[in-house]
Amino acid sequence: MSLRLDYHGDLMKLDRQINWNKLKSSRLLKIWLLGFFILTSNCEGPHYYSEQQLSSLQSQDIIEVLILNQPLSFTAKGSTQAGVSLSKGLDFDLLSEFANFYGKKIKFIPFNNESDLIGQFQKGHGHIAAGRFPKSYITSLGFNSGPDYEAASLSLFCHRNIEINGVADLTQKKVITFERYNQVLSYQNLLKENPLMKIDLWVNGSSLRAFKEVQVQRNDCLIALHSEGLFFQKQFPNVEFKMKLKDYFSLNWMIQKDLDYLNPLLKAWFQAASRDGSIIKILDRYRLISENVDKRDINQFIKNTKETLPDFVTFFKQAGKIHELPWELIAAVAYQESKWIPHAKSFTGVEGFMQITKKTAKDLGIIDIHNVEENIMGGAKYLKQLIQQMPPHLNSSDKVILALAAYNIGIGHLNDAFKIAISEGKNPYQWHQLRQTLPKLTEEKYFKDTQFGEARGYETIDFVERVKVYYHYLIQSQFG
Repeated sequence: MSLRLDYHGDLMKLDRQINWNKLKSSRLLKIWLLGFFILTSNCEGPHYYSEQQLSSLQSQDIIEVLILNQPLSFTAKGSTQAGVSLSKGLDFDLLSEFANFYGKKIKFIPFNNESDLIGQFQKGHGHIAAGRFPKSYITSLGFNSGPDYEAASLSLFCHRNIEINGVADLTQKKVITFERYNQVLSYQNLLKENPLMKIDLWVNGSSLRAFKEVQVQRNDCLIALHSEGLFFQKQFPNVEFKMKLKDYFSLNWMIQKDLDYLNPLLKAWFQAASRDGSIIKILDRYRLISENVDKRDINQFIKNTKETLPDFVTFFKQAGKIHELPWELIAAVAYQESKWIPHAKSFTGVEGFMQITKKTAKDLGIIDIHNVEENIMGGAKYLKQLIQQMPPHLNSSDKVILALAAYNIGIGHLNDAFKIAISEGKNPYQWHQLRQTLPKLTEEKYFKDTQFGEARGYETIDFVERVKVYYHYLIQSQFG
């Protein structure tokens, strides 16, 4: 990690080169493009909305969303400083994008259990309810549903000591399932297949708590969304995937029955956002959380959060407060850099918690690079400077992702990667596209014409993805 703060002007020049991205980000043009997309699309079929429906949305002061507090949907834990955060959850990010698209403010009201959320929604509170609900469940409650934003499947996860090859092997096994999945996969039908299995039907309770139950074998198995299972499986080493039970159903948001105008607007936005890459960009953040780090790494990380982090968490929180960053983000960077080892030193000569070079330390005003508090404070200061150098029209999550890449590879090499991406017709500010470009910095035919030459771009991808994973686990921890 090296300090190259003098290339901010180059980033701004690049930003002007792709001013189409700024234009597309303007709200008026977005709404105009939306009309174009819904008339020309033949992928899902056009979604029309009337001027009256758009007017109804614009007349709302704020969009209120009742949201379930659970990983991959919304995380109430974790700190947010000056609007800087990586992400708060898939439903949170998607619906924030929807509100931003139409220039509306949005308010999220979190609920810790499903029955309270549904109860309040049934009383007319909120415009939208979010909690990774199957479309069939929403229909059964009598609400309207939004766009099919994720194709889902249900899987069986069990304690690793239990051998399961089919439903017949669940005899006398205690299996947690959720009421919200009953329209997709009826527990009554499961009991017909094996009347001797013991179904524990949860109306409330989170997937996180269910996985904890199986981890300590208070229950033998649970039925959960496959994507959630991949997320939690690495956090709970005693839990293993056993088999798929149901494939291909959609997750949706609930919409109040009397708000007919919201459904076509949500679907029209989703269709346009799918085409301009906004949806895949958001989904990509969470897909990689479950795929990029293996269970052994997560187990070691969780162990270190219990044994090592308490000694340093105060320093992270102080640095976060001073530099207006989530402390969990700083801690995640530090863990990826040094595994929270105070005197860590790499073969490139960078040192300490945040792996800072002596020259960078001097530029940042660090007197003793081996002083943990100073090292953390300096690394946080540098990360904040990098975030501030990113193009101003980007949202907070995109700025943080690109700043993490710059922290690892240097702002000069990142600038080179931007130029290569642009030359290939890619949007350099979308991480899922830039990720395809960074490894090319190791290929001579690409780096020979760059300003800063060869760089290990594949290491930068690994760095960013791992920081994202550690950050998400930290905001779920007891320290959040």
